[in-house]
Amino acid sequence: MTSTMQNGFGSNPMGMNISSDAHLIEDVSRAIILEVQAYNFYQRLVELTPNEQFRQIIFRIQRDEMKHYHWFTMILRMMGGQQPQIPFGEIPKDFTEGVQKAIQKELEASSYYQDISSRATTHPVQMHFMHASHDEQRHATWFQNMLLMDNMEMNHSNSNAVPKGLKVAENPAFPIGSKAIINADHMPNMKGAEATIVGAYDTTVYMVNYTSTTGEKVTNHKWLIESELSAE
Repeated sequence: MTSTMQNGFGSNPMGMNISSDAHLIEDVSRAIILEVQAYNFYQRLVELTPNEQFRQIIFRIQRDEMKHYHWFTMILRMMGGQQPQIPFGEIPKDFTEGVQKAIQKELEASSYYQDISSRATTHPVQMHFMHASHDEQRHATWFQNMLLMDNMEMNHSNSNAVPKGLKVAENPAFPIGSKAIINADHMPNMKGAEATIVGAYDTTVYMVNYTSTTGEKVTNHKWLIESELSAE
């Protein structure tokens, strides 16, 4: 995996001199290590879950980590630093515990990258680390919702059966068959999609079918609260 992530850039693809941020070389080197270890950690998470929805979310997170790796490697090279040795990182043995650890790691990385951005003196370094910080915050949210969905025994089957422990709502705010625009973004390409309500229960959970903003059809998604939906 490390060799895949080491595809090179030009000598100065940003077109700017960032040598004034050379005081951050050790921090950037550590950030590179974090990205490789995160990618490998998530590769094991993919192997630990049979849930295809979760797998696709983790794949997207891995793509972001690879993007960060390329950014940071480029920055380090422009600062005059040497590519660090990547120690073998922690690998999860259990999916749920792995997701819990991933949430912690993402939040810590987000805070670390924000700190690097605040100490940088050049705009390219500030911008790339701030973007990476925002990505890590979003990843943490995705993992948090993944954990909630896993605890609810959520599935994306074609069954319309009432989820375990819930009762069908008599007068739901969003009647079955009605349309709604999804404002939640805890799943990739979900925000802005049009949903058809196919189940409503006496709880904060709705069950919807929707076509994602990239055209993927998702059926019977069961983790949306009422406040995340707006009537159309």
